[in-house]
Amino acid sequence: MYRDGIQPLGDIFEEYLQPIETRDNITFCACKYLADDLCTNPDKPEICKVFPYSPLAFLPDGCGFEGEIFLKKENLLQKIRKLKEEILDYKVQADVTRDKSEKRQLQRLIQSHQAFINKYKAYGSLDW
Repeated sequence: MYRDGIQPLGDIFEEYLQPIETRDNITFCACKYLADDLCTNPDKPEICKVFPYSPLAFLPDGCGFEGEIFLKKENLLQKIRKLKEEILDYKVQADVTRDKSEKRQLQRLIQSHQAFINKYKAYGSLDW
């Protein structure tokens, strides 16, 4: 099942979540087992233990996880910026080296770094 066509929700989530707010075609949900910001579910699923699992998660206004998500996102931004700096350095090294083996290794590193950056392309990683 899809919530507004954005995030797939499995059957297990239907049991635990209830819609609380819709904004910009995104439906935010809250856990049915939360009481005073504490979980009352003795059989908490693993996904609940690690939430929020993405530094790019959408959260409703006033969510208690805003600070944690901000820090996770900043760490991701820094990592991607560092990878971009390394790519530039590897490109320079690849241009000046005459060792074909070293050049291939540098190209592999560039491709690996770029693949990681591209995973977040939909979120704007090419501009970070």
